[in-house]
Amino acid sequence: MGGRVRQEPFEYSDANHTTNLPPPEILLAILTDLSTDHRCFKWAKTLKEMGKQPVIYCDQPLHDLGEAWKGFDVRVLTRESHRGRFFPVFIRFLLRLTPILLTTRAKVWISLDAPPLFWLAFWGKLRSRTVIYDAHELFLETPFVVQRPSRRIFWWLWERGGFALISKAVTVSPAILEKLQDRHARVGFYLLPNMPYRDPGSEAEKPPLSGTTRLVYQGGLRAASGLPELFTALKTRPGFSLDIYGEGVEEESLRESAHREGIAERVFFHGVVPFEKLPGLMARAHLGIHLVQPVCGSFALTWSNKIFDYVQALVPVLLSDNPAHRDLLREFQVGVAVDSFSPESVGQGLDAMLSGYADFIAACRQAREQWHWEVHARGLGPFLGL
Repeated sequence: MGGRVRQEPFEYSDANHTTNLPPPEILLAILTDLSTDHRCFKWAKTLKEMGKQPVIYCDQPLHDLGEAWKGFDVRVLTRESHRGRFFPVFIRFLLRLTPILLTTRAKVWISLDAPPLFWLAFWGKLRSRTVIYDAHELFLETPFVVQRPSRRIFWWLWERGGFALISKAVTVSPAILEKLQDRHARVGFYLLPNMPYRDPGSEAEKPPLSGTTRLVYQGGLRAASGLPELFTALKTRPGFSLDIYGEGVEEESLRESAHREGIAERVFFHGVVPFEKLPGLMARAHLGIHLVQPVCGSFALTWSNKIFDYVQALVPVLLSDNPAHRDLLREFQVGVAVDSFSPESVGQGLDAMLSGYADFIAACRQAREQWHWEVHARGLGPFLGL
């Protein structure tokens, strides 16, 4: 019934004593790729800092989890990744999770995104457990759901049924919170943007803005990334290079696009790296790229973790123009929002960021004092009832 990726003895200590008795367990179920899901790690770390024992149930991660996960209890329920054929792995995952839900001593269960939601909510209701839904996105308005009518019906019923059985949920942006509150008025919501932990000692010396301007993109290589439009813009701007950290179904197409535009020697595909290494890699760049095109409701309203990761590394961001990004830039002008469907607009955005580079860096320096996980996680314990 699956196996453990890594499990080390958990020692709980406080100001008065240390004991080998395990602290209270919190169950987290996740069916996104754990090796790239930094949000799950932040949940686990926060719960551990509260004196709880997070136990994470997942499918097979696509990559090594990295050093950051050492000391956490991660249990793999399927030896296949959902990134292959989703629904067979989804069904096996839920079936193998069922006896755990029937026997676990954990009083709080957290569904990270929608796939585990209804299953946790149903069994949690029967066992009088507190089930929390962490909505990473507006799931019913993601490309995965909206592209097929059968999926739309299934996931609408799944999420609706889950919400009917729970009383608390967490989400990542004010716009998504407002939409979900309108749909599920009886559920209490907590805003927890997908921001990084603040590391006061992490600020590195910024590379001088001379010679080649280094761009960085981190995230999935999928449709609507805005990268082909960026490649076209870079064709007439030889002073830029681009480092890409991530992988996905569009990688080969993007490589071909870079060749067609004649910029392949300035675009570097590095693949996936552990999330704990990304801050140092991003800090070497001058500008961050987040041009995800608002082709669906979720893309238009989500605050992506990538934006805040760039800002923490003092890397101003070129953003796609959508309501969520406009809201962020009203608080701190850490970058420029452009029409990500237009290479000309993307190029103009790059030029504007270079001309005002010092001001954007100063805005990032201000924003990083507020845009971090700890600011928003302070009230999480009382909200969860811990």
